[in-house]
Amino acid sequence: MSYHDDKFYGFTNDEIFGSIMQNKRFCKAIIQAVLPDVNVVSVENIDAQKELGTKSDKRSKPVRLDIAVKDQAGNLYDLEMQVNNNHDIGPRMRYYQSSMDRDTLDRGEPYTSLARTYLIFLCAFDPFGKGKLRYSFHLYDDEDKNIQLKNNAENIIINSKGRGTNDVDLLNLQKLMNDDKIEVAGVFKEIQNKIQEYNDDPKRRNLMRTAELRMKEETAVAEKRGREEGREEEQKNTVKVFKALQSNVTVSEGLAWIRANTQVSLSDEEIKAILKEQ
Repeated sequence: MSYHDDKFYGFTNDEIFGSIMQNKRFCKAIIQAVLPDVNVVSVENIDAQKELGTKSDKRSKPVRLDIAVKDQAGNLYDLEMQVNNNHDIGPRMRYYQSSMDRDTLDRGEPYTSLARTYLIFLCAFDPFGKGKLRYSFHLYDDEDKNIQLKNNAENIIINSKGRGTNDVDLLNLQKLMNDDKIEVAGVFKEIQNKIQEYNDDPKRRNLMRTAELRMKEETAVAEKRGREEGREEEQKNTVKVFKALQSNVTVSEGLAWIRANTQVSLSDEEIKAILKEQ
């Protein structure tokens, strides 16, 4: 795989994002931009690439949080960079939220001990197509929005392609995500300067290339797994179809029926092998 020497690695790059967010001052500024109405207490702890979901249940699907943050008030923040739109933002946020909760509540503790959590997805796309820069979600009664299910959890999505705010910090975060130049001095300008420093450092650039390659490989593996699972399902359906046929039908007759009545992508040899097993 080849790389352009002059390629710029911006804030959405996995290595850049992780490095920037581990700076407590930068991290707090970004969280505060996303949550303008929340008093973000000084950041106490930052975990990059924290894995959840494997401690108590080895069978559960693990979740690797991009940036897990805890402030001095005990509030928890999970910040996720989403570059590709896999059209699963709702279920993905639900699973991440549940994983955060399970990881913070020990056996025997009351539910009231659950920390206040903020799950933040920074998206390089608009998952809803409504053009909003910031989407915020709470649980309300369907008929009366004044009735809120106060579960101390808030889900926020920042759409870097959106619009509709005059908040300077949030607009600066948007510029950061889009690699647009920030003119005014301040913490976001400092972040952008730091990103440029990373790009000018040969060792850092190698880390960023590696992170990019790893992401592409993970995507390829996931796509391959999806195709394989699809083929396995086709095999199961083929068997079900054959079982529905009369018991005296030959393999050749079964193959002909399947080809005429289904859209399976298996080869003739694969279908015959499955039918012969039955």
